Amino acid sequence: MNDQMIAIVRSLYTDVFDTGNCPAVDSHYHDDAICHFNGKDLSIQSLKASMCDFVAAHTDIETRIESVFASGDRTFARLTRSVTDKETGVRRHIQLMVEKRFVGNKVQELWFMVDDDQYRTTWDR
Repeated sequence: MNDQMIAIVRSLYTDVFDTGNCPAVDSHYHDDAICHFNGKDLSIQSLKASMCDFVAAHTDIETRIESVFASGDRTFARLTRSVTDKETGVRRHIQLMVEKRFVGNKVQELWFMVDDDQYRTTWDR
């Protein structure tokens, strides 16, 4: 199961997020999944909407997985996401830490932290 969970999170970080394929999130998350971000609980619908907003505001999205591992029903990852802001043309490098809890082969709950003020604003709904 650990290898399967790692394959799913790798796909979410690169194939889904980097390409802006926001609807693909449905196949990787339970319908009632919860996202914990900055002390707030976001529904999966809010998570997808924020993801789509972020993707729409940026180009050249690239996610480098610095480390990822699985233990029990969870994966942990440290990421560097590089993006270009469409409005300003400024390139940014964003550091993220993400924990995902799986039930079966889908994400039921996730926690994440970012070091980028603009990124935090996008997700802080």
